[in-house]
Amino acid sequence: MPKKSLLSAAILLALPHALSAQDMIARLDPILVTPTRTAQTVDQTLASVTVIEREEIERLQPRAFADLLAARAGIALSQNGPFGKTTGLFLRGAASDHTLLLIDGVRMGSATLGSASWQFLPPAEIERVEIVRGPRTSLYGSDAIGGVIQIFTREGDGPARVRAHMGAGSFNTREYGLGVSGSQDRTRYSLSGSHFGTDGIDVQRGVGDSGRDGFQNSSVSGRLSHQATEGLELFGSFHHALGETDFDVGDPARDWIDFVHHASRIGVRGQLHEVWFSELSLGHSRDENETFQNGVASSRIDTTRYLLAWQNDLLLGDHLFTAGVDYQDDRVSGSTDYDETRRDNWGVYAQLQLDLGHHALTGSLRQDDNEAFGKETTGQLAWGYRITDAWRVRASGGTAFKAPTFNDLYWPGSGNPDLAPESSETYELGLRHQSGGFHADLAVFQSDIDDLIEWAPVPGSMFWQPQNVEKARIRGLELETGMTHAHWAATLSLTLLDHENRHTGHELRRRPNEIARLDLDRRWQDWSVGTTLIAEGRRYNDAANTDRIAGHELVHLRAAYQVNPAWTVRATLNNVFDRDYVTARQAGFGGQPAIDYEQPGRAFYLTLNFQQ
Repeated sequence: MPKKSLLSAAILLALPHALSAQDMIARLDPILVTPTRTAQTVDQTLASVTVIEREEIERLQPRAFADLLAARAGIALSQNGPFGKTTGLFLRGAASDHTLLLIDGVRMGSATLGSASWQFLPPAEIERVEIVRGPRTSLYGSDAIGGVIQIFTREGDGPARVRAHMGAGSFNTREYGLGVSGSQDRTRYSLSGSHFGTDGIDVQRGVGDSGRDGFQNSSVSGRLSHQATEGLELFGSFHHALGETDFDVGDPARDWIDFVHHASRIGVRGQLHEVWFSELSLGHSRDENETFQNGVASSRIDTTRYLLAWQNDLLLGDHLFTAGVDYQDDRVSGSTDYDETRRDNWGVYAQLQLDLGHHALTGSLRQDDNEAFGKETTGQLAWGYRITDAWRVRASGGTAFKAPTFNDLYWPGSGNPDLAPESSETYELGLRHQSGGFHADLAVFQSDIDDLIEWAPVPGSMFWQPQNVEKARIRGLELETGMTHAHWAATLSLTLLDHENRHTGHELRRRPNEIARLDLDRRWQDWSVGTTLIAEGRRYNDAANTDRIAGHELVHLRAAYQVNPAWTVRATLNNVFDRDYVTARQAGFGGQPAIDYEQPGRAFYLTLNFQQ
């Protein structure tokens, strides 16, 4: 199919009744929007990407979003325990706050901690996940040094369909959910709600109360779009989750956190001219946490974020030009009296995607003007060459930055308002193959990150505060490959990292050097069985590399039986060999030993799914 047709279909992707060309593309190759903020097939993109569709989520039956991402290409996780406990996500070895999280296009995260609340994302509400590895600050602004992960909530199309699930399992885990989706005339809709609860495990043995540290998460999501005219669509989406998660700090009574996680967006988009597609949207997100220690409220920190975005896509023959502006207003409130409680950021960006026959070239440039630290300019250039219909090579280079957090800048008595943003340069070379039921993607990369913010002594005084004092270099290799044949399906992910603090020569904390994941599934008649194998190398818990955490291997099993077209029973057995492992531990103080954040042993779950 000519590239011009592909670009035309890509621009119209957002419309509810797209051209037949779009449907043809979707059946051949998944379409994603995160790498360029415009629609592309996986084969077209010049980035390293992973797409997780709803079918795979249902097949894997993850209890948490972290289970869905564990050991994927380029991804390492550290968790302060399972089930709603603090989760660090290291994409390509970058820090956890160097990965941008989007929900239906809405920027998420805490303005005080700087990172996203990965632990509060409910898998039941997710339609699709797009993972883009490598810098994307030149399109999205701050945070996207390691990459971008975008979650799309459940969507509707076609006749009305009802779905429901309920399940139970180890640690007194229980879950249930109900949803409806579909379309009628010019309107598409989806509305769903779910609840997940568990008694959990005792995350830190000998710390705090001896009971289990549970987790409760109730969530609701919805999407609505209406095609007002032939070329104009109104749309909206929302996701809201709330609950509580227990933790231990040494108190005899219960310690827990009440949380709220929210994203919403409304807008209008449409074809203003046969070559001009435009979208205008307003967004809102909240990340709220209230901490209770020994049964008493001790602190509350809330982030409220307001967003405005206007994007324009212009088709120039076989090429696509994108230009846009966005605005972000962050506000913090709660029990901490910050020196400043609000800041805004204006961003202007442009991108040009060129089709040059066997060659493809994409360039992007962005300038951010932040109220706290001024202007920051980032850019990216990517080149691709189609060797044959099955083989494609790519190369790219880009810069990115991470804005200092409110904690860094304005924490009472110790904030440093003179901090500069953390910055990076990344270079990548990749090779992709896709033919028949086989695909493979190999990438090698290097990232140099400067001005990392760490606590350091102020010259000439005994006072410590955040300062731009560290540098890091991360080199890596990623392989993601898979195949389908007859009733078999297999995917393999492999990540090899070489990472170090350039001042000390030590490895970066909590990142393993080797990560591998194999998913293998077999289906026949109404039955399907599968397994996931995960292996991770050792890591260091501390910056000085004195506290070593051993590597681990895990085996998970799953099976499903389709009773009839509407009902399916699914069972999973996680950590089959009951391995004792951790990915993080609390550092010891005053001569006390470090304390592991425990992970669950062997666990069984059973789920009944209905979809009509």
